[in-house]
Amino acid sequence: MPLETTVILAVAIVVAAFCAILGGARLKQSSTTLIEILVLSGLGIGAVMTPSPINRFFLFGVLGFAGYSLMKSHGPGITKTISLAQIALAILLVLGSSLSDDSFTMYAGLVLAVTLVPLFPFHLPFASLVSFSHGAMAGLWTTVFLSLGLAEITQLPTVLSEGMPGAIAWLALGSAVYASFKSLGQIQVRPLLAYATIAQVSMLWGLTTVFLTFSPWLIPFGLTIALVMAGLLFTYYCIQQRFGTHAIGSLPGLALVMPRLGVLLIILISIAVVLPLVPVLSGLPALPTVDSQNVCLVIMGFIIFFVWMFGSWYFSHLMHQTAFGKARPDIPYTDLTTGEISALALIITTASCYGLLI
Repeated sequence: MPLETTVILAVAIVVAAFCAILGGARLKQSSTTLIEILVLSGLGIGAVMTPSPINRFFLFGVLGFAGYSLMKSHGPGITKTISLAQIALAILLVLGSSLSDDSFTMYAGLVLAVTLVPLFPFHLPFASLVSFSHGAMAGLWTTVFLSLGLAEITQLPTVLSEGMPGAIAWLALGSAVYASFKSLGQIQVRPLLAYATIAQVSMLWGLTTVFLTFSPWLIPFGLTIALVMAGLLFTYYCIQQRFGTHAIGSLPGLALVMPRLGVLLIILISIAVVLPLVPVLSGLPALPTVDSQNVCLVIMGFIIFFVWMFGSWYFSHLMHQTAFGKARPDIPYTDLTTGEISALALIITTASCYGLLI
């Protein structure tokens, strides 16, 4: 993997970890949470920065820590069991790929990639971690998983070009539709954002079927998605720490009584709504005719359409049910602190810089 790619992947993880620590200073996060942030970010950086096969041991650590976190979570029993089984399979593949030939490594990498850049029906570990993790860990899990998954995808051009584009394209379309409908049905913020992320990254998988070679702008596009969703997760973590866990719509009007939070929330949601249009405006018009897969290109168009159409609805619904409306008079409101504003501003700035690379 080129040095430039490893650097921008590592920077995304560092930013997410720094913001999780900086933004949680007022909330007095427990020492356990701080240790988890440092451990996860350190393992993630090691997995993208170290050469093979050393990076496989760091990836083993990330997956092992994911399994440990899932065992501690309070998610549904069946979902937790399936997620743990998939994590165990991924760990075995990591160990096997570090000791096997290139052919096995390629196909093991494909399974790891669809787990880390979640593609239906391999999405449950990611959805469970983001939905049920504690503290500011949800946004960090999002960034680490997508960063490591993008690193895996960059190693798979041969596998993706040998009879796989059609299958991957249809899976990506199914994932976009499934995750979008799941987002529509959520009443809690974290599960909604988890499935919204799965819908967004289905575009990445669709784009890998259109380009015979992995386009260099897909990495910053994927990291922009990761950081924007991490920013939204962190924003709602700040809200949760002030008012507790609540259903969407039970705390309207926050932009009026918490203007600093309202402005940053509106910016993040606006970026999330626009993201599906980025491939249309930046990538696909410049696609060389000889590199296109006609059927996959049509499917990619449907993926972008579904993600944009459904995303416009549930992101707008989330914004209107949270930022706008009449605030409740029975709640003492406290706006974001300097640390929380700095953390969110850093996430938005970094995501925007990655966006400029697309």
